[in-house]
Order: sequence, then C-alpha cells, then structure tokens
Amino acid sequence: MSIIAINSVEEFNTQVLGCEGLAIVDFWAEWCTPCTVMRPEVEKVAENLAGKVTFFSLDTENKDLREVLLTQEIEGIPSLVFYKGGKQLDRLAGYKKADVLEKLIREVIK
Repeated sequence: MSIIAINSVEEFNTQVLGCEGLAIVDFWAEWCTPCTVMRPEVEKVAENLAGKVTFFSLDTENKDLREVLLTQEIEGIPSLVFYKGGKQLDRLAGYKKADVLEKLIREVIK
C-alpha cells in the first residue's frame, strides 16, 4: 500500500518524525467531504512518487492521536504536512487535485 496509516503517537514519532526522507502526512476525517474527495487524488500522487516520498494518513477523529494534532498545530482538514528529518517543511490546506499536489510536492523535493 502506498499510504501508511498512523494509529498511535508512537507510530507518528517513529515513522513520520523518524523518516530520513520526505514524509507527507494526510490529516483527514471520514465526515469531511473534501477529505474523502481528495483521498483518491492523494493515492494517485503517492503511487506516482513511490520511492521518493513516504505518505502517511492520520484520522483526526482518533482520540489516541489528539496529542499529535495539538503538537503539530492542525487547525483544519484536509491538511497535508511535509516533514524531513523530524522537522516540518511545509503544509497544504484544503482540497487539491492530483496534478496540483504532485507539482507542489515535486517543488519541495528539489
């Protein structure tokens, strides 16, 4: 699978913040229509950039992950947050089509 689900604070800390390369986290919720509409777009980009970027998914409704939402200052969804070496590089908020997402991500990769 090209997108890895994060289900605990420990997984976030080890897998996302511990990722050597570029890690992108899709913060979403099932009730969020823009999130569910954007999910296939994110999956398409994750397939296109496999091996260059590691994609993660974090359900903001998971009560076990509230600490992550607070420490990462997630105020709205959908949000894509870019990390490298444990540091936040950038973030995108709101619905984006696959081609726009991929272009923005490729700019960060450069």
